[in-house]
Amino acid sequence: MTAIQTGISICTASIRDVSSIMRLEQVCFAKDSWTLLDVILVLTLPDEIHLKALAEDGTMAGFAAASIKRNENAGWITTLGVFPSYRNQGIGSALLEACESSFGLPFARLTVNINNQPAIELYQKKGYQQIDLWRRYYRNQEDAIVMEKRL
Repeated sequence: MTAIQTGISICTASIRDVSSIMRLEQVCFAKDSWTLLDVILVLTLPDEIHLKALAEDGTMAGFAAASIKRNENAGWITTLGVFPSYRNQGIGSALLEACESSFGLPFARLTVNINNQPAIELYQKKGYQQIDLWRRYYRNQEDAIVMEKRL
């Protein structure tokens, strides 16, 4: 467990966190939130990273998941969300950095909704650059920006 600020720590999420992760996905991503099966798979499959940010009282403040893709020499951040009441406290950055440090590969990649300006700004600040645009990627038919960072 890693402390990132007073009262917030990053640790591995488990199957016991499914309901909190599902709630977070709904709050952060609404129509594009992961299904129950998506969450269970990311928590149980090999080569998946699943981290949660916990408040001092044990409440989940945020969650991030990533996949290690050795054939691409990259780790892919597959989801990253922070409950609104915990935003702008460095939790998203800490979850991102924790995923990156788990990869052991030269690149980190992710997709972000073209309309999610706060997330795009965070990723740019952390050294990510746009490498592609996937048209109509999300369920609501919005485009995804594909970003990459050399680690």
